[in-house]
Amino acid sequence: MSIILVFVEQSENRRLLAEWLGMSYKVVVPDLVVQSGKAVPLLDEPFDLCILDGPALDYMWEWVQARKHKEQPVFLPFLLITVRSDVKLLTRNLWQSIDELITKPIEKLELHARIEMLLRSRRLSLQLETALKQERELKEQKSRFISMVSHEFRNPLNTIAGFTRLLEQDKLSQEKRADFFQRIQAAVRRMVALLDDVLILSKSEANHLTYNPIRLAIEPFCRKLIEEIKFSISTGHTIDFNCEDECFTVYIDEAVVRHVLTNLLSNAIKYSPPDSTVGLKLQCQSETVIFQVQDQGVGIAPADQQRLFESFFRASNVGNIPGTGLGLAIVKQVVERYGGTITVKSEMNVGTTFTVALPIQ
Repeated sequence: MSIILVFVEQSENRRLLAEWLGMSYKVVVPDLVVQSGKAVPLLDEPFDLCILDGPALDYMWEWVQARKHKEQPVFLPFLLITVRSDVKLLTRNLWQSIDELITKPIEKLELHARIEMLLRSRRLSLQLETALKQERELKEQKSRFISMVSHEFRNPLNTIAGFTRLLEQDKLSQEKRADFFQRIQAAVRRMVALLDDVLILSKSEANHLTYNPIRLAIEPFCRKLIEEIKFSISTGHTIDFNCEDECFTVYIDEAVVRHVLTNLLSNAIKYSPPDSTVGLKLQCQSETVIFQVQDQGVGIAPADQQRLFESFFRASNVGNIPGTGLGLAIVKQVVERYGGTITVKSEMNVGTTFTVALPIQ
């Protein structure tokens, strides 16, 4: 409901006007206080329109101009109710402060029409400002995205180029060659993972994500995925898998489960001490399958948890641990567009637990 301020000096007129407007709008009649010899409203809340008469404008015109300037570029309308004889007296303040004028005696139909036109202009101005703000944020996000992708691709490409040149040497031992091949393969996997994230993010933002639920033996799938992750990362971490319920075949999108668990388990390993244990718990309910990924890592500060799922955001305590800040943002989008939920609980220097609930279709 639109909020209208009323400043009319004559108390009975003020009461009648407030009662009539109160049938359609929220009406506020603030108290006035004197500051530096000027009367200003004792008001904290925002408003959409201010109605005032000639005497009020005469001693409040500086406050009126200040409020209009503060709201810029958003339009904040002021409507003056006056008699014709007041117009010349108010000319010095009128056109710098007032957006619409109505003369006494007031016709209710005309007053209502003027108010509605001003409020409509106010709403359109707010919508335009919101759209411009979103456009600015989108441009900034695209700029950061291009910079991040360029940086993240450069590192593995440099790794691949460097070890490829070393492999051209004839005197390398088999052990060295095997080590170099593993490093190249790891760099390729990082690039493929980044490309996958970029592809999923672009599809999600364009509402082009599609799902293909199949009958999936969920417990064997999780065990196989854990082995794949342990093989690809080779960090010495232990992944402890616990299936609390009898989980058999469920009807779910395999790609969604794979993406979510791969990202969460990889993150848990990345932010945990070497050789520590990461836990994956599986629970199957009648309409939902629940995954819990728990680590013993650095934890996430409470302030950072509020922004954890924003694109490009990284927690303040990650240090030199590499990352793009895209993984969790993409996981959240994938999970929620699938109809699921994701929550996080974390304690600094103790660990973090992510809980994902996905519907069984």
